[in-house]
Amino acid sequence: MNIGYSNFKTLRQALERLDIEEIDVNLFPVIQPVEPSDWLIKALEIAKIMPLTNGKSKSERLISPILMEVAINFRENITLYSGEDLYIDDKRDLSGAGDFFLAKHPRKEVMQAPIITLAEAKDEDMDYGRGQCLAQMYAAQLFNEQKGKPQPFIYGCAVTGGEWKFLKLTEKQVFVDNETYYISDLPKILGIFHHIIKLYL
Repeated sequence: MNIGYSNFKTLRQALERLDIEEIDVNLFPVIQPVEPSDWLIKALEIAKIMPLTNGKSKSERLISPILMEVAINFRENITLYSGEDLYIDDKRDLSGAGDFFLAKHPRKEVMQAPIITLAEAKDEDMDYGRGQCLAQMYAAQLFNEQKGKPQPFIYGCAVTGGEWKFLKLTEKQVFVDNETYYISDLPKILGIFHHIIKLYL
């Protein structure tokens, strides 16, 4: 049975199968931190009351509120989607649902091009997350091109809940951030997302 993006088990596998060159860099040498709202602080405090035992619970209670706050701040230009299908090519495993997508358009019921950023949650398996994230970034790049709205780059983020790793895809090169960001430094994570979105506006 074809399970699409889940077949990309590691970053190395995604690089080889998609013929993409990896470049390790510091993607965000200077970032202006963005303080979380009282709502977000409260939401994350409530999340810790119940056990966060797997990727689904972390995705719903930790990752989703953070991305929602980012999308709300840019709601005139950006819409956040969760669990949307992105079907490009079944034969290449470029099909299936992604955890989170940020699309460059105001609120619409149906996700449309261009997709500019996505996040993939994986419970404690960062390498698996980066591999699957890169495959979805590549598919999003093709999706944007097919819809006549190509973008010069697409950002992605692999998340375990506590750890956040960012990638930037430009055609056939992926720039992998050599920094790991932690939820304990939430203003920096928010600042990175604000920085990324402003690049498209």
